[in-house]
Amino acid sequence: MKFRPLTLLCLILGACSSVSIVEEREAAALAPTALPKVLWVRPFEVPRDAEFDAAEKAGDENPKATIGHLVARGILSRSEKWIAPGELLEKTKATPTSGLLVSGKALRVRQGSRALRLGIGFGVGRTRMATTVKVFNLDRSATKPWLTFETAGGSNSEPGLVGLLIPSPVCVPIAVSLVGGAAAAGGITGKGVTDDATRTGRTIAAAIHERLAAKGLIKKKATAKRPGKIRTPVGAVSLPPME
Repeated sequence: MKFRPLTLLCLILGACSSVSIVEEREAAALAPTALPKVLWVRPFEVPRDAEFDAAEKAGDENPKATIGHLVARGILSRSEKWIAPGELLEKTKATPTSGLLVSGKALRVRQGSRALRLGIGFGVGRTRMATTVKVFNLDRSATKPWLTFETAGGSNSEPGLVGLLIPSPVCVPIAVSLVGGAAAAGGITGKGVTDDATRTGRTIAAAIHERLAAKGLIKKKATAKRPGKIRTPVGAVSLPPME
């Protein structure tokens, strides 16, 4: 049947930009018993030994600090909707005594090649970002985290301009559906580390939201991605592990 190879090709196109949660750990004794009133977020740190390959933009004297703030603001962009009202907590500010506190480190930031992502795609020139995350329930402890986990993600295998020139009236529309419109007009503009940082923050917020929902403290509205599977209109599809 002709439809099967087209479907397979479209599923390959669907392996788009994503961030996954890995290595999750919970200290059950430190879990909140009520919905937190505020979510504090520290700008993420980029350690000296981190793999950092991101070009400085004009006027940006500290690109590492910029990435750290972008991850934090990605969390805050979803905090009120999924968890609680959020507040950015700069490094110079003292740790509060109540609420949840998120802190973390960006251990890998790789910008890849924007030209290759735009022109070819399918993983060529892809970006990469990996972080470690700690979530403290300040009502129980400001030194021992309630949750710890890692994130890994990047631009993966979404198509570039070459991918969109595949002569098929069926494949491209299905691919766009699978990735939620990521390959639509304006969606192939060479997503870089800025997008990765924001996306990472949103995934972190979703992971915290899931834990609170599992404890019955909030209605579940979001799900953080885990490695190995992608949900599509035709069912769950296995994906290769990320490097």
